[in-house]
Amino acid sequence: MSSFSSKEDIDYVFLFKGYTIVVNENGSNEVVDLPMTRVEEMLKDRHFFRIHRSYLVNLRRITEMEIKNKQLLIRMRGHALPVSRRKKKQLLDLLGAVN
Repeated sequence: MSSFSSKEDIDYVFLFKGYTIVVNENGSNEVVDLPMTRVEEMLKDRHFFRIHRSYLVNLRRITEMEIKNKQLLIRMRGHALPVSRRKKKQLLDLLGAVN
């Protein structure tokens, strides 16, 4: 992974105004010059999952889940990240397999 930290250090990746931002376990953020689809390919293994078109998360770093206004949210580093309706069942299945 030449353009950013090793995948073991990544908590999640998100899109913000056209930029792909990697959030590391130490809390630092890195802007990477890659589209989210490319980052997703680079992190393709059973521990990373695209929960929403704007979020790719390390499943092992999810600290809690909650439902708010009929929306499933996961918490990582104190941030609530939305899970798309399309990805909800697959995420829950994967979390059952990881734990």
